[in-house]
Amino acid sequence: MSRLGALLLILAVLAFIASTLFHALLPDQRAMAPAAIADPGLALSPWQGFPGGPAPRVDLPALFLRPEGLGMAGLLGTTWAALAYHAGRRWFERRRMRLARAAAREEERELPPQSAGPPTPGHLLRLHEQDDSLVEHAPLILGLLAGAVWPWLLPGQPVIAFLLSAAMLAGFLAAALRGIRVGSLVRRSSLLGFVAGWGLLVSFAVFTGLLRDRLGVPQEAAAVIALLIGSVAAVSVQLRLGRRIGFSVALIWGLIGIAAATVTTDAAIATMTVIAIAIIAVALVRVTT
Repeated sequence: MSRLGALLLILAVLAFIASTLFHALLPDQRAMAPAAIADPGLALSPWQGFPGGPAPRVDLPALFLRPEGLGMAGLLGTTWAALAYHAGRRWFERRRMRLARAAAREEERELPPQSAGPPTPGHLLRLHEQDDSLVEHAPLILGLLAGAVWPWLLPGQPVIAFLLSAAMLAGFLAAALRGIRVGSLVRRSSLLGFVAGWGLLVSFAVFTGLLRDRLGVPQEAAAVIALLIGSVAAVSVQLRLGRRIGFSVALIWGLIGIAAATVTTDAAIATMTVIAIAIIAVALVRVTT
């Protein structure tokens, strides 16, 4: 069992939690500034606030990175708890293997057939020696490190922040789809699926802002594009995860939060969010029945 893989994973989890926690608690300078300074485009719109005028801008990434309501705060807190539990499990597995190594007396013998009786400590040690290798944890470690950095780059470097958020999502999805090696078995984790679901929501929230601010796509159209792509991707991932439903639970949780936050400010986004929830719910029913 590799000590380096488990140690780097724990450090990466701590770095991610510390970074996102500090970012969530730090006051948003744009929110504290006057509206015309925080968003110069608002000063150019005389119809802002009138019926039929342009809808106010919705900062979707902030819903996940700086949650104000209990629902979205609970989503972020559950993501932290899932990562902490996963890292804790890896730590205790390493401790269990250290005990097996201390008790092993038959390390040079061949593994007996399954019918030969229960395995000895030496046999268990050899079965699990690759469980926490650096190769096994590399996607999650890289995703966590990218996730610890990109929120701080979002205000000034949105393109780089989006690329890092996409790298974070790729790492989380790879970890969830590859599963966790336990001896000769590979098991998928609902906890890692939940983390991947949170990563998908945040990454596509950043993508929505990039379409709106950099490419000039209207806010409603950008949200519809991101939600459609995200829904199709989510269905594909959930079908591959099977009965591990943590991924879809995180998605539906976050989408409900988006719908609640936009229902009074942008009905188009709220409506599309409800449609996305229905699409994901169909896939969830499909894998659980």
